[in-house]
This record gives sequence, structure tokens and C-alpha cells, in this order.
Amino acid sequence: MQKTRVKVIGGGLAGCEAALQLASYGFLIDLYEMRPKVNTPAHRGGDLAQLVCSNSFKGIAKTTAHGLLKNELTLLGSFLIELAKEAQVPAGESLTVNREIFSALVEKKILECPAITLHREEVTSLEDDLPTLVAAGPLASESLTNSIFKSLGSERLHFFDAIAPVVEADSIDFNHAFYMNRWEKGETADFINCPLDKETYNAFVEKLREADSVEPRPFEKNELFEGCLPIEEMARRGTETLRYGPMRPIGLGFGNEGKKWHAVIQLRAENAQKTLFNMVGFQTRLKWNTQKELFAMVPALKNARFARLGCMHRNTFIESPKLLEPTLQLKRGLPGCEKFPPIWFAGQITGAEGYTEAVATGWYAAWNMACSLKHGVPQLLPKESCIRSLVDQLVSPNPDFQPMNFNFGLLPHLIEMKKKNKKEILGNQAEEAVLEWIRKKTVLEN
Repeated sequence: MQKTRVKVIGGGLAGCEAALQLASYGFLIDLYEMRPKVNTPAHRGGDLAQLVCSNSFKGIAKTTAHGLLKNELTLLGSFLIELAKEAQVPAGESLTVNREIFSALVEKKILECPAITLHREEVTSLEDDLPTLVAAGPLASESLTNSIFKSLGSERLHFFDAIAPVVEADSIDFNHAFYMNRWEKGETADFINCPLDKETYNAFVEKLREADSVEPRPFEKNELFEGCLPIEEMARRGTETLRYGPMRPIGLGFGNEGKKWHAVIQLRAENAQKTLFNMVGFQTRLKWNTQKELFAMVPALKNARFARLGCMHRNTFIESPKLLEPTLQLKRGLPGCEKFPPIWFAGQITGAEGYTEAVATGWYAAWNMACSLKHGVPQLLPKESCIRSLVDQLVSPNPDFQPMNFNFGLLPHLIEMKKKNKKEILGNQAEEAVLEWIRKKTVLEN
């Protein structure tokens, strides 16, 4: 029996997960990645599944939203979550990876798969004869995004995301820093903590408020993503904002004379050798010279060298509630789409914000695409599942649609529950529903 050929646009997290899943279902895949021929403001080179903003997939405990989502993806056979575990570096209770090793593992998996043909070229239009899965990411090329939005008759949506700096470990002053995980969780201390006293913290915040940022153009203002605000924006919201955010001292021990630290900047390993450390939650759009002056105010970072400083980039997403079915397939009969083959969308271009969410939508779009092409009907995950809850949030009517991470608030609350055990109940409900679905689902034979 001749295998069906399909097209996947984008070699990021969603696209690579989707391509590998489709190959496992018996399809032949043309996977397109425009880099390094056409680059983006945030990526470096042409590595597949390149992690841009951070090297962390966030928590692994099932009592956390991201831990529960990763557990679900593991149960469903996600390729990229397993590869992330292979590239893992110590980081307490989070799945944090060496970026280069992770990308290399994904690329090796893709290149060794005989059903996948990798094309290093830009796709500029959705018009094609092949069923297509669009996972072009939030930094899709200008040509492709123009084609998408012109064809779909929808306004372009976007928000602005920022990247955190990376510090060279041997430039940190350990007379003013210490290794410790929050609440001392984990067998080894994986985070470097850079404490500040009250006077230094207040001066740091004041400097941030006055700092020289890269000024956004008029149409770029007020479009920041709340889940990834630049530190200078947080500082302008109040003196204490950072102390309740990325600089919170809670769970990180005591300072001089038994007094708690007033504020702490945490650094998380970028690689297994622990030669590079990411400033956790310190995404910024400050000018580079300003960043160096500001971070020198932190005693532990007075003479720090930076492998990378923070920067800002633009993320693009479609109006998923208007355009996508619960399967993540483009709705049939939309004006201007008559020339399109069946199309599915996945990844951050749908408004699913976050690495694990990108993998999840890549898995789900590929599954529904395979079911539809082989059997004519999709097999939706149960509403109680993490992935289905996330997708339902993306496609439900919403006039104020904005990108969102997966969180416990998206899971259906089927019974009344007290705050104390709410996460445990919702987590068990999601896991049991997925396990039952796995037992009953129709196998997609090659």
C-alpha cells in the first residue's frame, strides 16, 4: 500500500514533534525549515528545535501544571520530551536542557528517520497539493505570514517577547553568591543565587525604571506577553514587584546575622559542564551597554562576562478561535482558502505559549491529521486531559484572544474541591482520563 505524503512547515519544537509522530503513523513527510538560509531576529544558525528564550521546559512534578503536561506527553509517546530528558542538565525540579545537545539529538532523530525528508528552504505560501501542517513558529518569515494573513482575511496578531542574558560561570563572584535550590529540593544544589540587601535592591529597581531601553515603535506598544514581561516593565509596576517575581527570596536561606535575604537573582545552568548560567526570569529589552551597567550593581555580578545579553523579538500568532477547529485543523470553507489543501496548525503560531505547549500542540495536530487522513474522522483527547484543555482554550470564542501557557485553571472542574488538594484532584482526573483514552483509542497502523 502506497504511503501518503504530507508537508510540515517549520523545524521547531512543534514541527519536529509532528514530523516524527506522522512518520510513526506511516506517512512520508517533507519537513521544511528556512534557517539558516533565511534567519530570524532571535535564532542563531539553523539547528532544529532550537530553544531561544530559555533552556528550561519548566517543572517536572505532577503537582505543577507543566509537570502534569509533560507526564501526559510521556504517556502519549512524545519524542521530544524523551530527547529533552536525554539532554537534561541539573536544575532542581525542572526539565532543563543543554540547548546544543538537545537540538543535536532532535536533528539526528529527524535525519535518521527514512520517512522524513528535510528541506532547508523557505515556504512562502500555503497553496499546495499536499496535506499540510503549519508549525512555522512565532517567528515565521515575513513572506509566509503575509500570505497566511492575506489568505485568511484576518488581522495579523502579535506580541513582543524578550530573551534573558547568559553569564559565564567563572566570572561570578562567589564571595557574594551561593549554590542552593529553592527549599533545598533535589539531591544537588543546581542554582547559583546572587543576593541583594534592601539598599542595593532599591537602587537596582530605581536604575531599572530609568534604564535606557530599546524604544518600541508606536504600533509595538502595549503588546507584551504577561507571562514573560521584561524586568524593566515589572520594575515600573512597583518597587516590590520583582521581589514577588524573579527576585523572590523565599525558600533560599538567610543572609548575614540570620536575616533573610531581601532579594535574590537566580542563575540556572545552560549546559552540563555548568560553564554558562541563564539569569532566570530576567528577560529584557534594555540596550546592551545599559544591561552591563545595571547587572554590575549586583555584588555577585560586578565583573560578570556575558555569553549573551538580553534582547526583544516579535512573536506572531493567528486568531485561533476564528480559524481553527478543536482538532487544530483550519476550518473548512473560509473565504480565500479555496486553493488550500487540508491544513492543520501547531505550536506558538496558534497562541500556545511555551516550549512544552509547542510540543503538545505538535503532537495533537499530527495525531488528528493522521486520523483524518486515514480514517476520515479525528479521535479527540478527553476534555479532562491537559492537551485537550489547552487546545479548547485556543479555539473557544474569545474577542480578547491572547497567547497562554497551560495552567490548572484550564482543566475542567467536575467536582467541588478545596484549595488544599485541588491540584492533586485535577491532576489525577487528567491522568486517568488519558490512560483510559489510550486503552480505547484506535491504533493507526502503518
